Amino acid sequence: MLKRLLVPFSITLVGVHLFILYFWIFDWEKLVTPSGLTVWIGSILSGVLIYLIYRKSVHTEKSKLLILKIIFSSTLVTAALGSIALIIEFITFSMP
Repeated sequence: MLKRLLVPFSITLVGVHLFILYFWIFDWEKLVTPSGLTVWIGSILSGVLIYLIYRKSVHTEKSKLLILKIIFSSTLVTAALGSIALIIEFITFSMP
């Protein structure tokens, strides 16, 4: 049952990560709302969880290895965007 749900969850998660990237570039104000931050943090945690589940179940199937790499890279980029946003916020907050 869980293996059947991993592919749709993975595709949805990558789509959410792409929307976060889009909003981070073009309309960052929507990401700093409470709902935006919830989606952002939730997508990172979901990405880590799905990655760990995939890593546990993947043996040698090439399609699953590709999905595993895509999930890892999109989660890593989303987490990096969060880190960069925090650094920018800290720098602008400390300005006189």
